[in-house]
Amino acid sequence: MLQNSPSFSVGGLIKAAALFSIAFAFALPHQASAQKEVNDAARSLMDKYKGALVVVTAESKVVTTTDGDPLPTKTQQRRTLGTTVFPNGLIVCSNSALDASVGLVQQKVRLQGKDGKPKIVTVASAKSEFSKVEISYGDAVVLPGRVIAQRPEIDLAFVLPDAAAAKKLGKTFTAVDLSKFATTAKAADNVVGLSRSSAVYSYMPTVIMGHITGVFKGDRTYYVTTAGTAQGIPVFTLGGSPIGVTLERIVDGKRSGILGTLSAGSIQVMANLAMEKATSGK
Repeated sequence: MLQNSPSFSVGGLIKAAALFSIAFAFALPHQASAQKEVNDAARSLMDKYKGALVVVTAESKVVTTTDGDPLPTKTQQRRTLGTTVFPNGLIVCSNSALDASVGLVQQKVRLQGKDGKPKIVTVASAKSEFSKVEISYGDAVVLPGRVIAQRPEIDLAFVLPDAAAAKKLGKTFTAVDLSKFATTAKAADNVVGLSRSSAVYSYMPTVIMGHITGVFKGDRTYYVTTAGTAQGIPVFTLGGSPIGVTLERIVDGKRSGILGTLSAGSIQVMANLAMEKATSGK
């Protein structure tokens, strides 16, 4: 027979179960209310900023040099998501998603030599020459644009829509004001990503609810989130402050294949520099 074993009465167990049931019953409405607030905040952000979510299509020719015969030059087309960040329509997008030349340097390519025999060459340099850029806004408006700046070391590209074409169509721009960035966002915070679906669903605006899993502070701040699921999409706090735009991490000049949300403050600074360069003509 066990000594000093705790004794439980049937009445005590019933009382404990009753208290648990009461506590659980009170908790359920509170949890439902909290979840509704989160859902409402996410829907509000999508309604407010869906006009800032764009699809950018770029055509370019990739010009290369190699340690042997040159690669054939052909037109490439890339399509990616972007975020409008200035009232004049300036767009932030992922450079690696837009520029077909990214990642080609040092790649080995098999070519048919002039003597008809296969040969391997190494790409020494690669650059895209953009010939056509179109921006779709999800409201039947499509505008021509141009790539005004690229920062391949941090996977940033800036695209500016044609002002005359926008004026002719009476197009005004919805923009995410990156200067009002979140200053206190930290790990475990709830966040909302805004994106667009694929062509199968006509690029309709979509919302991704998630949280920050980590904050990386190096030369620049990156947020690792479960809401930043695609290149070029903005991520917000539930209060509506942008934490940044999701890009691919470039490490030691090379693509990592890993996404991270670059801080809104960093992007704002570089967006200002891109516009200054574009307007000065330098």
